[in-house]
Amino acid sequence: MNHEFWYLSRAAGFTAYLLLFVSVALGMALGTRLTDRLFRRNAIFDLHRFTTILALLFTLFHVYVLLGDGFFNFNVWQLSVPFWTPYRTWQTAIGIVSLYLMLLVVASFYVRQFIGYRAWRVLHFLTFALYAGATLHGITAGTDTSQRWAQLLYLSTGTAVVALIMYRIQYRIPDSETVRTLRLVAGGATIVTAVVLVFGTGLLSRSTASGAAAQAVAASPPAPQAQGRYPFLNTFDANFSGTYTQSNDNASVHLTMDGTTDRGLQANVHIELVQVLDTDHDGDTRVDTDNDGDSRVSVNLAQVIDSSTNAELCNGQLTALEGNYLAFRCAGAGPYSGVRMTFTTNVNASNDGSFSGPLSGNMVRRG
Repeated sequence: MNHEFWYLSRAAGFTAYLLLFVSVALGMALGTRLTDRLFRRNAIFDLHRFTTILALLFTLFHVYVLLGDGFFNFNVWQLSVPFWTPYRTWQTAIGIVSLYLMLLVVASFYVRQFIGYRAWRVLHFLTFALYAGATLHGITAGTDTSQRWAQLLYLSTGTAVVALIMYRIQYRIPDSETVRTLRLVAGGATIVTAVVLVFGTGLLSRSTASGAAAQAVAASPPAPQAQGRYPFLNTFDANFSGTYTQSNDNASVHLTMDGTTDRGLQANVHIELVQVLDTDHDGDTRVDTDNDGDSRVSVNLAQVIDSSTNAELCNGQLTALEGNYLAFRCAGAGPYSGVRMTFTTNVNASNDGSFSGPLSGNMVRRG
């Protein structure tokens, strides 16, 4: 499968992020007169506005070019509404919220004369939340975060913005012995913030995974039983494909799926479901996979199996089945004993009994 749209989205995302960084830096330079000796203030303001608008255009392209990607098969609503996408839900939601904040900031340039300078400044402070959200989105949802160049990019730009914020705070306070002390504290705070950014997000402990849409994250050292061929993966993405059989009658649904994953956690997946159709209040039928006590499931099995040895790595059950969207959760076994795994997938099923689609998952050590 080709991934041109995914590559375009990633490139546009980093371009938008760099433009946003330049815009934020220019905005703070205006507030502290750092550039007054080199450039006219109106020229800096025009450049600040231009880079913000350009960042918005690249962000829109970064988001909606994914409509052409055949791997995830996003729709407009999944890309526009927070928490609607099955791919890294909260991480993507932060990016969507940041996009709306950027739209609001850009719009403020054109309504400034109507809302007044004070209200415009208040709206403009949203840029800090926007930049923080864009950074968090890039680190947690991006598939390039494991690359050294991406790590250095986030660290350098993030540290520069924090330093400028500290400088701007000091700039507003009259020079005195207290201010000189404050400068030392601010410098230390900048260093502490950079350290938190490195270790708090696991930025430098991510492992590299191959593929355009694949990333394996190891933010903490692997457990002893998950060493070698069984790595502990905080989150991972994979291609998921295989065969299925499904039969429905008026009373029940029978579903069997056998597939393989070729990235992240490389394994076989076996799913079986035999469940009575539950009638809802409007007379329609639906598959009841919740735990409300009404579920009449005779078989609900989800297994992850080592593709080489056929050893069971994880055993659990299906937790969601809505159209082509499936989710299952299982408890680790053997080398993954003590680990809980969660998987989500949105497959494309063919009439010949085959399916394929993206699969995302994460591992959590049970305390």
